[in-house]
Amino acid sequence: MTGTTASSGGPSLALCVICHERPDELRAALASAPGFDEVVVLDMASEPPLAPEPGVTWLREERNAGVAAGRNRQAAAATADVLVFLDDDAVFASPDPAAAIRAVLREHPDVAGLAFRIVRADGQTVKAEYPFRGHAVDAARARPCAYFLGGAAAVRRDAFLAAGGFDDRYLYSTEELDLSFALARRGGRFFYAPSVVVEHRPSARGRSLDPEVPALRLRNRLLLVRRHLPAPVAVVHATAWAARTFTEAARAGRVGPWLRAWRGLREPVDRAPLDGRTLRELHRLGGRVLW
Repeated sequence: MTGTTASSGGPSLALCVICHERPDELRAALASAPGFDEVVVLDMASEPPLAPEPGVTWLREERNAGVAAGRNRQAAAATADVLVFLDDDAVFASPDPAAAIRAVLREHPDVAGLAFRIVRADGQTVKAEYPFRGHAVDAARARPCAYFLGGAAAVRRDAFLAAGGFDDRYLYSTEELDLSFALARRGGRFFYAPSVVVEHRPSARGRSLDPEVPALRLRNRLLLVRRHLPAPVAVVHATAWAARTFTEAARAGRVGPWLRAWRGLREPVDRAPLDGRTLRELHRLGGRVLW
């Protein structure tokens, strides 16, 4: 199951899945993904530890280090040309996802990666899982896009490593937008490939609705804008997300952590704002530039 040359032609693919206490969901995810050149699973601090699957590169973390750190570790362990990320509570709904991914990458050899079409059980795409601003009114149309969603996407491994991978500080949320901006700075482009369909089946196992999430999302956005956006654009983006996350924090009765999240303004960042031309193009493609 391992290797760096796809037997059917095209780039080799490494399926990367992080699992935290969802063994049944993990098995369904892996069963939906035939034809990959290697499979890398990271058991993220499940208790008891998950039983390794045969033919899989099996990794283990003793503490929950977060999705960004976990996927960086998978990228370091993989050898294939392309990293294909899939959440453990999602399955490929395409009959031959590996072949579909290779076909799109052969057709678009200059892209850094692909965003897939994510649907729910009823076949519909929800707004939060659509790699464009606004509602998913054109989810069946293939076209360039500005970013990807971490739950189901493909990134060329060399581009991923050249961009420094994910920032480990993003324990949850925003890590994929941060990496998309880092890739765009290097000329990397993304393509939305609805021929690769993934069904997200949100699982309550291994997941808690943490009331601190609004504060975490605000802190993450502050890191993002300070690293990637010029000051005027950063102010607009941060203001929009401050308003959104404050509303969420107030509803959860957690305004205190939200206020403390502004300490993100003091966290060190390697500031490298995107130029105006790149930002205009990302916004034109439906990217998350102003909000």
